[in-house]
Amino acid sequence: MKYSLSRELRAFACAIAICAFGPSLAWAQDADILSEQDSTVSSDARSMSGFRRGSPRASLEAMLGARGMNAQTLASLTETANFTDGQGRRFARYEQKIDGLRVHGAYVKAAFDSAGGPIHLIERLAPSGPSRSRPSIGEAAALRVALAKNFPGQSAPAALSVEGAVTKFADTEFFAQGPSVERVIIARGRLHEEGFLVETWSQADNQLYYTLVNGFGRVVSNELRTASDSYNVFAVNPNVSAQAVVNGPAPGGTISPNGWLGTGTQNTINIFGNNVRAYLDRNNNNAADAGGTSVTTGNFLTAVNLTQAPTTLSNQNVAVQNLFYLTNVIHDRLYTHGFVENQGNFQETNFGRGGLGLDSVLAEAQDGGSTNNANFATPADGSRPRMQMYLWTNTNPQRDGDLDSDVVYHEYGHGLSTRMIGGLSGDIGGAIGEGASDVLAILINNNDVVGEYSTNSANGIRSSRYATHPDTLASFNRTRGVHRNGELFAATIWDVWELYQANALSVNTLLSDFVGGMNFTPSSPTYITMRDGLLAQTPASRDCLVWRAFASRGMGVGASISRTTFRVVQSFTVPTGC
Repeated sequence: MKYSLSRELRAFACAIAICAFGPSLAWAQDADILSEQDSTVSSDARSMSGFRRGSPRASLEAMLGARGMNAQTLASLTETANFTDGQGRRFARYEQKIDGLRVHGAYVKAAFDSAGGPIHLIERLAPSGPSRSRPSIGEAAALRVALAKNFPGQSAPAALSVEGAVTKFADTEFFAQGPSVERVIIARGRLHEEGFLVETWSQADNQLYYTLVNGFGRVVSNELRTASDSYNVFAVNPNVSAQAVVNGPAPGGTISPNGWLGTGTQNTINIFGNNVRAYLDRNNNNAADAGGTSVTTGNFLTAVNLTQAPTTLSNQNVAVQNLFYLTNVIHDRLYTHGFVENQGNFQETNFGRGGLGLDSVLAEAQDGGSTNNANFATPADGSRPRMQMYLWTNTNPQRDGDLDSDVVYHEYGHGLSTRMIGGLSGDIGGAIGEGASDVLAILINNNDVVGEYSTNSANGIRSSRYATHPDTLASFNRTRGVHRNGELFAATIWDVWELYQANALSVNTLLSDFVGGMNFTPSSPTYITMRDGLLAQTPASRDCLVWRAFASRGMGVGASISRTTFRVVQSFTVPTGC
């Protein structure tokens, strides 16, 4: 079916008529007209074959043009993703921008055959026009409006930076990450309105809101992206955080689009979703143990009894629900810092974003294969990794590593570094892998000790707290083993973190630098190539912070370590200018 331009405008004209003649002018001004419309879906490949052109973009424009989209509307489309599947079909996604600003709720998803002809199209677009109303408020005011709506009494932090249309605000203790305010277009027919999309995410109760604020400071829409599936968990470990009920994210977000929980009946000792399947494996057969109780409500609320053994039935429920929660937390956290589908992250479905799916984490709680340890095996992209969590025998009753976020984050970190870097075996590469895994635990929990709950030790599972760790590059000795030698790298990144804090930089900034640096790090890394990868990722304004931390531990200008002879050249020199 073909559509004229008048059809494209009809929905907006209707809303404008209501605005002009209806009982409330404010109602129409405060409506999110475009997002309230259904998308148009075309899936008849035969009828679309007549729009085949020399390229997918040209084919798309021919089809949209036949529907009445004018040249200005077509020119407003910006490609955001493009990939090809094993059958040679190409998929592309587009967002709509007017004068550099995204149109809220506007998008195109298109599929093309190998010759570039369209075979499937989903679109919801606004007619591009030359006019738009300017806002009477700014980004800080829009943030205050959103906070008043969702977190009354919470003050707005200071603005930190502007990147294109997005203003980022300080990451204070209240927030899971610093709020952001994006200047966007709110579709209003021919005369669009400039407004703001505000993201606020609380740390304590995990409430994530996307609030659309118009140019007059009124809330147009308010989307809560935290869902009703809930878990009674220890967010850190039983020593420092009480067991509390938290919710998983709502479906529809970017990070975990289907939420955490899979569809269908779940079980208290076998919980599955797109990112992880967590299950009890006491008999060590790498499969879910029998038993448990069916769960159809999405709520996993078993209370722990720490005076009893972890292997009691109720505490086994707690182990699985806690492991499922923590593994999803680290998946989502790392996603925000760059460990995404085309980097080999762990998901059953990749939502057309690149990489290979069918590789969610198999997380085995209270695995019967060992004690006082944990492991993570990472196959190639497209195959499921396996995490095995064990009980710890230093206390009576024993302690459960499934309740210790340090151990879970450390193990997941092996998957991160293996997928993004690789070659993390041997004396030096293995040490880097162990140290990089500790980095996740110490940064996310902002604690320089790893595994103190599981081990019941003030120093945790390492030789020293990282804030007072004595190692330098000359301390490397292959006879110490990869865990002990890995402490040098983790201690150095803790030093970087202390320098970042002293310069008002957030842990999220460091995590993004840390993960992003892996893109610039060769396989089979050394301490020096890890340093150089981090330096390649960081902007010049942060380079000296990285250099000072590494140089203070003998990894300054001119330092080296041989992967074959293990010869060390130590240097405490920073570059000129630092």
